[in-house]
Amino acid sequence: MDIIFPILGVLFGLGIPILIVVGIFYFILKIKADLPISFSYRGALRVYFYVVILISVGLGGLGGVSTLLKVGFGEIVDREFSYGNVYEEHRYDQQREKEEDYRPDTGDETRSLPEKVELEMKGSLINGVSLTVIGLFLLVVHFLGRWWVERGDERSDLLRRLYLMAGLVIFAIVTIVSLATGIPETLRYVLLDINPGEESPGEALSIAIVALPVWICYLVATLRNIRTSLLKQTT
Repeated sequence: MDIIFPILGVLFGLGIPILIVVGIFYFILKIKADLPISFSYRGALRVYFYVVILISVGLGGLGGVSTLLKVGFGEIVDREFSYGNVYEEHRYDQQREKEEDYRPDTGDETRSLPEKVELEMKGSLINGVSLTVIGLFLLVVHFLGRWWVERGDERSDLLRRLYLMAGLVIFAIVTIVSLATGIPETLRYVLLDINPGEESPGEALSIAIVALPVWICYLVATLRNIRTSLLKQTT
């Protein structure tokens, strides 16, 4: 499952620095508000639930649903729209075959281009379904666990706001980067006369389509949380 490592790399690469900054920010706000800094088992459990919920959304959404969309683009638009890397690798293999000392290293090099693309699509479909189910399961379990542990007044507290801010920043970055990559690639794919596989916007567009509504959900939840806090301060 080659896809899992880039996804985890993005999640941890973005998530860990953001969580560190959020943690520092949390302690600074506690100190400025002259609130006691205490550690409890229930508080640590809340942090755990929030972290795993973020990972679950990324795993199921960016890893699972986006991969299924990529397969769908390959079926509806064209194979090269989503799997340009297979076309590029096939051209590279053909160039190597022209060399005098060429010897095939694996059985994959002896497959035809349609066979390679079909194999890649089936692998993506399996990965997409698996990661979607795993991510959804983890999300439901930890969402219910968080709901059971939290008290009513804690659903708009500082920890909750920091979690929402972390999710907002992570998915904002993912959405902006994927849109900035996918839209130009799509325009080049449509407007330019290029070789098959030179432009393959399916993956970037799929990630953007999934990340955008998640980003909006975190934005709306963050704004609602801020509004609730302001209403509590005025009453």
